[in-house]
Amino acid sequence: MTEPRQRSIGVTPQEKVQLEKAKALYQKHTGDRSDWGKFLGISAILALTALGIYKLVKASRSKPVVICPNCGIKFPVAYFGNLPPIVHVQCPGCSEELVIDFSK
Repeated sequence: MTEPRQRSIGVTPQEKVQLEKAKALYQKHTGDRSDWGKFLGISAILALTALGIYKLVKASRSKPVVICPNCGIKFPVAYFGNLPPIVHVQCPGCSEELVIDFSK
């Protein structure tokens, strides 16, 4: 089965410069040398968090267990392979959408 082809999105030269600066700052801060798709996905999740649509929760990489700020339930974050710095999950107790920050 072949992977679907990514679509290009049109950006102005100024927007491209701004995106490249943001990606370079992200890579410098996190050490993550990801592709554009991953970077833009993380950026979109963090933007929705800043708007208050999602709640941000910090957690430890060594013990990826989260306490939901809405209902108080404690639940583990299951993952396969390397744990990404930012994860979007749904609380199993109250279905609140959370963004988990594993960057520390």
